[in-house]
Amino acid sequence: MNQDSYSHYLDYAQKKLQQVGFEKSLCSLSSDYKQELNVENGVITLLRSGSDRELYLSGIIDRKKASLSINDLSHSRIDSAITELLHMARGSEADDAYDIAPAQPAGVFTAGPQQADLDAMYDSLSSFLTYLKRHHPDIVMTECSLDYTRTHSRMVNSNGIDFTETRGNYNGSAMFNAKDDHGITSLNYTGFMTFNLDQPFHQFGSIEQLLRSAEAELRARPLPAKFTGDLIITPDAMDDFIGFLIGSVTDGPMIANTSLYKDQLHKPVTSHCLTLKSLPLDANMPNGYPFTSDGFKAANMTLLNNGVLESFLLTDYGARKTGQKRAVNEGGCMVLEPGDQPLAEMIASTEEGVLLGRLSAGAPADKGDFSGIAKNSYYIKDGEIQFPLTETMVSGNMAAILKSISDVSKEVVDFGDCRYPWLKAKTVNFS
Repeated sequence: MNQDSYSHYLDYAQKKLQQVGFEKSLCSLSSDYKQELNVENGVITLLRSGSDRELYLSGIIDRKKASLSINDLSHSRIDSAITELLHMARGSEADDAYDIAPAQPAGVFTAGPQQADLDAMYDSLSSFLTYLKRHHPDIVMTECSLDYTRTHSRMVNSNGIDFTETRGNYNGSAMFNAKDDHGITSLNYTGFMTFNLDQPFHQFGSIEQLLRSAEAELRARPLPAKFTGDLIITPDAMDDFIGFLIGSVTDGPMIANTSLYKDQLHKPVTSHCLTLKSLPLDANMPNGYPFTSDGFKAANMTLLNNGVLESFLLTDYGARKTGQKRAVNEGGCMVLEPGDQPLAEMIASTEEGVLLGRLSAGAPADKGDFSGIAKNSYYIKDGEIQFPLTETMVSGNMAAILKSISDVSKEVVDFGDCRYPWLKAKTVNFS
């Protein structure tokens, strides 16, 4: 879809929204083009390509708001969608907090490769399969894929904003377990994003570490006895813990007044060891974004600075509802700053604990209490990794764990869409 087509559809939709009576409106049109290679039973079996497009419509009338998305861009479908949108808005509740972004200078943004290097994609996967056979013969690769995705999007509103972005990147994923004559392990999975296929597939993200872990888990054993000790959180498990804090300062819990952190702005909420940033404008973030979904130019942000909560993650609507300040971005692209202690020293200083590879658990309670199963994890005793664990229960409180962090590793795993070190927490229950 070319620029003229985008202008035509968006101009048509904006005019129709105004004609039917919407006082304020926002429209965005995005199109995705994907080329994907898949691996099945150790063989590259499929190269497929596809495209998708979506027109998002949002309007405000009499302090009432509605929004919807459509894929059919014919004038007749846009007309019927706007009629439906008007009916939805009139039937909704009025809210003084509804508004749209103010006028801002227009922007055109480009990031990443604008076309796929199919030869590089094939070579990357093919070399990975050869590497697996040579170095990890016990690995069973259930699913593996590498795709190139290019997204073109444009957003306009009735206040005059006009943002356009074209972004291309590569996405890799792998799901696997290990199997030998003695048994089989549970499935593990990981993925990465990148602008460039400039290193072997197994060196992206945590793939190599997880392959080794899967093979070791063929000798997994149960926990000797329940105990309370240290928890070393790997980068693969980090989102469960950091995600609790991030989710707690977004619109939903903040508006509902259930957030544990609602009165903690500019106060310490975690260990002083933690500095967490959201960097959508980082040149090395393939999933970055130059403008938010509600129509504001994005900026990089420090969420935690040495444990102090520097900002909530509120949209313009959330800010109006709570009386707080709107965040300068909408999260994602998270970077947890590394520390200065080698991971080996973190393990060596652990009297008893667990190295957590993955947490299988439901969402924690509003106050942070959780219980789950440690997957792909290891038992640590007297400063040494003893053996991989069969399913072991982990319980505690997310907020308390974040406050108890004593060490942050100097090593970092770059997944492309986030960068995380290892963290060491105190007083966690295992059984």
